[in-house]
Amino acid sequence: MKAPPSLSTCRCWPLLLLAAALPLAATAQTAPPDTVATYKHQLGLTASPVLDGFFKNNRTLPLGLLYKRQTKPNQALRLGLVFNQDYGRRYRAQPLTNGDFSNNNWGGQLYVGLERQRVFTKRWIGYAGLDVGVGYSSYRKLEYSGRDVNLDNRAVTLFENLDTRFTTTSVFLRPLLGIRYQLTPYLYMSAEATILANYMAFKWESSGVIVRSDNGQIFSTLSGTYSEKRFRTVVQPVSQLTLLYCFGRAIKW
Repeated sequence: MKAPPSLSTCRCWPLLLLAAALPLAATAQTAPPDTVATYKHQLGLTASPVLDGFFKNNRTLPLGLLYKRQTKPNQALRLGLVFNQDYGRRYRAQPLTNGDFSNNNWGGQLYVGLERQRVFTKRWIGYAGLDVGVGYSSYRKLEYSGRDVNLDNRAVTLFENLDTRFTTTSVFLRPLLGIRYQLTPYLYMSAEATILANYMAFKWESSGVIVRSDNGQIFSTLSGTYSEKRFRTVVQPVSQLTLLYCFGRAIKW
């Protein structure tokens, strides 16, 4: 029969266990942090603020949707839609010389693009890319007014109806530089600066009729058209602010 271990031998076991655990603890302390990841699909809302006259011009802030599809760990395709609309009306103006009117101003953009991304930290990611797209906007103003005149030695009111339309069709190229901040694993916000190269075609049309109040006859008619084409480039330090939700398969950088 073997003799039981001595008291001195039993006291060595805690030291041996501690010595064995030290390499494991050292390995755990030097393990790399979790790999930064994104998701295959990203969908969000966009806003396009105007810095010039910020409080006045952003009352009808253009809003839109942006979808990104992560094709590579550091690359994504972009598809976006932007829309804005502003309608106003004044009616029953007294006196009628002030005029009744209605304004309807709306427009939209559709664009596709590609962006390449670079990870700075687990929350901060930069990216650069290019968008190409088309745009259309329409402005229409209807006016109705009256004025008192003297015709044929009689006081007559002339009623004027005027219809004015202004449309713009555009094709644009937009290099961009952006930064995004990861709020949660599934939600991030981003800001983009762009240089907009825009080719536009304008068209203006106006028509109207003036009618006498005493006999209902047409006193005169108005009409006119004008068109032009224009190219311009604009630097936009804050072109678009976006809040996006991530879903689908996780992709690690």
